[in-house]
Amino acid sequence: MLLLLLPMLVLSAPRESRAHASSNGVWSIQLLEDSPGHCTLQATRDADPAWSLPLCAGTVDDLFFVSNDGERFWVLTVLPRTPTVPKPKGPNPKPPPPGVPFVHAIVATLYDRRGTLLAERPLGDFMKRRFDKLRDLESHFCWLEGVAGVPGRRPRTTEANQVEFETVEPRTQRLDF
Repeated sequence: MLLLLLPMLVLSAPRESRAHASSNGVWSIQLLEDSPGHCTLQATRDADPAWSLPLCAGTVDDLFFVSNDGERFWVLTVLPRTPTVPKPKGPNPKPPPPGVPFVHAIVATLYDRRGTLLAERPLGDFMKRRFDKLRDLESHFCWLEGVAGVPGRRPRTTEANQVEFETVEPRTQRLDF
């Protein structure tokens, strides 16, 4: 009987994202996933629990960055879903322009500590031309350097209280809190 329950226990084991500290080192943020669809975002201040939200604002594979005052946080989606684009119809269908369907995929979201969505940024805000550099994984794609096996610098916070990262284009980007 215990052997039958073991696979169920393994499937529902809690998972957690990598914790990221604010640029001033005071705050840290992490996503905890108790089970699929049941998450808690936890922020600590000087290693003490500060606030938490029952919100799946991403997955444990995504990157979470908290501001220096702990009031806002960015989520960078490491492996966004590849949007589907309807196939062109007609006698002489033209191929879609480069970057479609990727340009409209939301890859960065900004929230406040209450879980209010403040901003969404699509890939087209960060990449303009080199969509051939994207790593298409069929149902997902990789657009960031330094994660998911892509060489480069890992996304990070800067002393100016910004999230800084490089796209595979390559191009350095910064997000203000």
